Amino acid sequence: MLSVRVASLARRRGAVAAALYLVTLGVIVFWPVHLERRVDFLYDCLYAVVPAAAAVDLDVIANVVFLIPFGVLLARLLPGHPWLLLGIAWTVPLLVEIAQGVFLPGRTSSAIDVAANTLGGVMGAIGVGIRRRYVTRRDTRRMS
Repeated sequence: MLSVRVASLARRRGAVAAALYLVTLGVIVFWPVHLERRVDFLYDCLYAVVPAAAAVDLDVIANVVFLIPFGVLLARLLPGHPWLLLGIAWTVPLLVEIAQGVFLPGRTSSAIDVAANTLGGVMGAIGVGIRRRYVTRRDTRRMS
């Protein structure tokens, strides 16, 4: 009985975390101006601490990292459907970039952003797949 409660609590926490992530994602996606303008001081601090960071396009890295949880959510919702997951991980950022270009004059659309977002989604899904495989092997070893 205890394991059922723990699993139920974990599911609820996961659902709350997913909802918070999706709300945050929506706010960032539809923010009327580029967010970099709001965090320039953070970039300056990073460049001061890690001078090599100036050579890296932090916006691309942020786009990859920010969509990793999206890939995790997709992988949990669509186990066993990698092509559908890949299609959604590509289509959603594409539609977001189109919407930003059409409806938000303070934002710009970028194919690089679509590619980076897709990569982040795929990385999140791959992480879930690796974890699933590890857990399955571990459980199989315990049973034998």
